[in-house]
Amino acid sequence: MELSKRNRRGLLGLIFICLFIAITPRILNAMFSVDDPIISYEEARKMHIDISTKKSNSKKRSKSTYKSRYSVPSSKFNPKDYSINDWMKLGLSEKQSAIVIKFSERGVSNEDELKRIFVIPEELYELMKDSIIYSPKEYRNQKREASLERKIENIDINICNESDLKNLPGIGEYFATKIIEYRERLGGFHTTNQLLEVWKFDRERFDEISPYLTRSNKIFKLNINEASIDELKAHPYISYGIANSIVKMRLQNSYNTIEDIKRSKLIDEELFEKLKPYLECK
Repeated sequence: MELSKRNRRGLLGLIFICLFIAITPRILNAMFSVDDPIISYEEARKMHIDISTKKSNSKKRSKSTYKSRYSVPSSKFNPKDYSINDWMKLGLSEKQSAIVIKFSERGVSNEDELKRIFVIPEELYELMKDSIIYSPKEYRNQKREASLERKIENIDINICNESDLKNLPGIGEYFATKIIEYRERLGGFHTTNQLLEVWKFDRERFDEISPYLTRSNKIFKLNINEASIDELKAHPYISYGIANSIVKMRLQNSYNTIEDIKRSKLIDEELFEKLKPYLECK
């Protein structure tokens, strides 16, 4: 079958395009090809040595040009004896020096206390730690020793006020308030040992003040034939269940003696002995 003139032109064009697509990449590859570099082992080793030397020299130059703003103390010293100017000579600012003086005015007794002075940077601490003369522990006890030197008068724990209590060693406003509050809830102290029932009042503190304590027999008592549940359960030794039990038994039979409350299964002998000074039967 003979092709028309138009078809022959189309076929030639298609052939030309296919040849162009096949040949073009080869032509471009030949025009822009680069020979792979060849480096010998000795050349590579020399290059590595040169780079390492440059880095080392750079670090040495950087280190030699750095100058610390902090100084080593000229001699051993006790921090509490240093002035603002002395601290500033070591590299601290005036404000930092003032803070250090405030923290060290009573003496620094060990490394941990020195580290707790937050304005002293680690760099300065390392420079001066071997030059520090630490203060003995006695500096911490000055306030307590001063309080023991003053004359302390005996007080009655059932009639004293907060001011009286604060005159005792180791008793500040907190414990003075707590002791009065507990005394009011109890109705008075039956023994001085009941101070140990006050929240956070420990044996060491009690032993320190016990020589100055007296106790009058001024105790408020609850009438078990008349007291309501609310009045009974307000006492530190009486829970709601015990108060309810006392009242319920009373409704059945009035109490003739305070021992009658032991009929309650909730009241054992130990609890009764604690309650006994605070109960009456009328």
